[in-house]
Parts: sequence; structure tokens; C-alpha cells
Amino acid sequence: MCDARRVDNPGQTVSATEFAALTGVSRERLRTWERRHGYPVPVRVQGGARRYPVADVARVVGIRRAVEAGVPLTVAVRAQPGPPEEPIGLQAAAALAEHAPLAVVALSGPDPLVVRSVNAIVAARPDAPRPGDDLLQLAPWYAEDPGYATLKRLFTDEIMAAPCTHPDWTGSLRPGAQSLAYRLPHELGRPPLVALIGIDTARERRTRHLLQQAEAELTRLREELERDRAFAAAAGAVADIFRTQAGAQTLADATTALVRRLGAVDAGLAPTMGGALVLGRSARGLLGPDLVTIARFDDLADALREGSPAWMPPAVGAAFGAPAGLELLVAPLLAASDSLGALLLLFDEQSALTEAGERLLRVTSGTIALALVRERVAGELQDPGR
Repeated sequence: MCDARRVDNPGQTVSATEFAALTGVSRERLRTWERRHGYPVPVRVQGGARRYPVADVARVVGIRRAVEAGVPLTVAVRAQPGPPEEPIGLQAAAALAEHAPLAVVALSGPDPLVVRSVNAIVAARPDAPRPGDDLLQLAPWYAEDPGYATLKRLFTDEIMAAPCTHPDWTGSLRPGAQSLAYRLPHELGRPPLVALIGIDTARERRTRHLLQQAEAELTRLREELERDRAFAAAAGAVADIFRTQAGAQTLADATTALVRRLGAVDAGLAPTMGGALVLGRSARGLLGPDLVTIARFDDLADALREGSPAWMPPAVGAAFGAPAGLELLVAPLLAASDSLGALLLLFDEQSALTEAGERLLRVTSGTIALALVRERVAGELQDPGR
């Protein structure tokens, strides 16, 4: 695991959830990239929350797109972005308007006012005007609108730019849309052009805010689904191990499989003995060996008594030897309502357990508990006097 830098001022960083939404790379995958390839490296603000530099967004997006195009992740991460070309070029310059998040329309005029170009956001609207359309034929009422007079002045007078009203760029062509209109440099042999760029109205800002909220919720649901799939894969892997193997080594194999399938930092099993959890060596050696008295920690005692997986406070993690900054998830090992101990899972950060995720974790810990019972019975049969 890469050491996280700690800063006091998060001014140029965003949260892990925001960074995932900006880049299209889930928080779990970002942590996997960090562990395996050393990039991107988050910063830690006071309180320990992960944040990512805004300056890393472009490179992470570039890595994602390279991987989607078939480039091996190792190669994509190691590739350094080159300096931007100067100038950006005609194709990129045209793309500035084409892909702008606001409506951009170019009109020739002054009489008639003809649509010459629309960008992608306008073209995507239902029955939007197309290049070659006469604006007054589409919306005759516009001849009486003050915005029409403003546009004509941009073609004929010395003014270079002015706000103006115009028809909404949809099939309805309703009045009330607003843009900043400005005259473009006139090329000899071509009609003069005026460009209109949509003004960011309060309604549009509200709409965009709602869209951002919806996208953030979609990102959260995708992350939950990805975690649930990981829990399902882990439950299946553990079941396969105990179905095809026997002996004490199966328990070590199960914890190793959990680390791999869940993207965990470490995992270990702590059987109950005399009111304490006895933890041997964990899968990656970050936990234990330790003997932790259950009654010392109310959160731990509650989780074991209720039989419910739960995140532990830092003091419990520290008691099991967890390094500072990592989060401990405890899943009780229950067999026929008997508490046999706990499954300990160590992660980079906490994440909400969905109902499905909690159920799958119960299945996994229950499978391990049955395996513990099986090993105990096998040992007693081999040594009846024990």
C-alpha cells in the first residue's frame, strides 16, 4: 500500500466519490491502481478522508481510455502525458464549440437570418433548427422580438457583442431563450456570421445541479453493485475451497481468497477462546498475532452478540495490530447459533454495507464457521481423548 500524503488544505483536491465521478473510474479500482502501480496517490486531510488532486483527473481519464482501447494497464499508467501542442490546431479549435456544454449557433444575415452551424448540444435537442433553415420562417414572431433588432445591429453597426433573446433551439422554438451574441471575423467571399452562445441561466444551473446529483447517485449505485459482486465472488470462492479441500490449510487459503476477491488489504480468522478472540497470522501479516479480550470493546462485543458484520473503531483495529489509517470490518463466525469467533477484514477505507453485501458476508463467514466445526470434529475423531 502506498503511503498517503497528509495535507491540511484540500483546496485543490476532491473527494474520492467526486474524483470517481469525474474520471469514470470507481473508488475500488483507483485503490487497486494505487496498490499495484503506485498511481494515483490520494492525499489525506484532517480526519483521514481520501482526496485526490484535481490535476490528476486528465491523466486518470487518459489511462482509462487507453485501457478501454486495449492498452495494458501497466503500460498506460507508466506513460507520461506529453506537453500540449502549440497551437492546439484547427480540429481541436472546432471541437471547442462542437463539444461546449452550452448551446452554440452561428447565423448569417442580416436578411435573411439563416442558421449556418449548430453544435452537438443543440443538434441533440428534439427537432432543433438545422443548417440552412431561415430563422424567421421557423419562428415568424421573432421579427417583433427585441432580440431580432439586436442581431441585425451586430451585422450592420459597429457593436461587436451584445446579449439578446431568441427562440429556444428546439422544435417548439418558444421565446425566452438568451444568448451572448457576437460578430465573427468576416472572411472575404463568405457571408458575415454572428455566433450565439447560450447564457447559463438559473434554470439551467438548477437542471445541471440535478443532473450532477443524479450522476453522483448513479456512481454510488454502481460502486455498491461492484462491491456486492465482489462479495458474491468471494462467497463463491470460499465455498469452492471448502468443497474441494480439507485440512487446516483451507482456512489460510480462504483468507487469501478473500483478500484477492474483495480488494482487501488483509484478512484473518480469530477463533473464540475463554472470552477472547485469538488471532494467528493473517493472510498478509498486517494483523496479529494477538489475543483480544472481547469485553474490552463494546462495539466488538455488540457485533459478536448480534451476529452482524460491523465496522470497528480505530481502537479495536489497533488491538488486532492494524496499521493506523486502515479500517477493520468484523464478521462473526456463527454455526448453529454458536459463536466460534470472527472473520477480520482490513480495508483502505470504510464503505457502506448494502443489504445484499451484508447477507453475502454472512454466508461467507457462516461457511468458514462450518469449516471450523468440521476441522474440530476431524481432530476429535483422530484423537478421541483430546
